[in-house]
Amino acid sequence: MAAPSTERAERYPSSVALHRQPVRSTIEAAAISELARRTLRSEGMIVHHRNPASLGIDVLSVKISDLSPGMLLGVASETSDSEGITIEMLNSPGGVIAADEPVDFRVVWIPGNCSSIWNRFTDTVLRLAEAGYPGCVGCAGPAAEVPWDEEASRQRLR
Repeated sequence: MAAPSTERAERYPSSVALHRQPVRSTIEAAAISELARRTLRSEGMIVHHRNPASLGIDVLSVKISDLSPGMLLGVASETSDSEGITIEMLNSPGGVIAADEPVDFRVVWIPGNCSSIWNRFTDTVLRLAEAGYPGCVGCAGPAAEVPWDEEASRQRLR
């Protein structure tokens, strides 16, 4: 293994060499993963948004079926006046992607840019579906093995 070069360290200013990503994205990731796991454990979901067609909800349903043919997950959408995205599960509490915190602590709350978080959420759902969740062992990471603590999550996200 080559020894580190002091020349290399001197060539780049520390703002480039030590570029930091905001911690918030990892905190959001836990809530996004929880909502994705709830989605795949549910019998279906209804997504409420001002422009549901812009979210590609029909495509999401087809992709989930393609990745996990044994999974039957109904995905529907409804137009709403809300600023954010509300994901209503048919057999369990869902989630809200919005600046305004929901009152119900059974609902997963994810504040931030709705479009960006929606894309991260759908990517997580598809990765878990491809891995075989919820039928796989350990594929959703260690957080999937412990009960979700929404109150603690909200304290981190505020």
